[in-house]
Amino acid sequence: MKLNWIVASTLIALLAAPAASAHEQLVDSSPSAGETVAAGVIDIELEFSNELLDLGSGAEIIVRDDMGEFVPATCAKIQGTFALATVDLDKAGEYQVGWRVVSGDGHPIEGSFSFSVENTSGYQAVGIQEPCLIATQDTEEAPGFSYWLLFGSLGLMAAGLFLYLRPRNKKSA
Repeated sequence: MKLNWIVASTLIALLAAPAASAHEQLVDSSPSAGETVAAGVIDIELEFSNELLDLGSGAEIIVRDDMGEFVPATCAKIQGTFALATVDLDKAGEYQVGWRVVSGDGHPIEGSFSFSVENTSGYQAVGIQEPCLIATQDTEEAPGFSYWLLFGSLGLMAAGLFLYLRPRNKKSA
């Protein structure tokens, strides 16, 4: 019976413990989320909490306009804790930046933010000299399989714990 309580308390402690999150995270961006910048050549700089892996591919910075169309940008460059890209924008409006990089521990991390452009000077974009060719896949995140796996396994563990700890009928012979 003592073993049952040890098993039950261990399971409860494991289920109640918060998950460890040691992955790098975005700590700053330029332009920052929600910022309004002047039209022109805009350097997108993303700063992370630790150094990123530069694998030659796997790092992406994608920019879309307010109609959801891709805006030509340079390929993402990794420099230590920074991911960098450049866009040339003349159209006023809101722009969405989607990014994906590989953290120092080898795990991909991703996110997005928006900023706005205003063009009061009449600037006309000349375009990026060497735009990065990125597959035009939808960057919207679907609910992850890992969440369903997590919640499904928690349900199975609860059912198993219930069956293990339930009172048993003892038949006398």
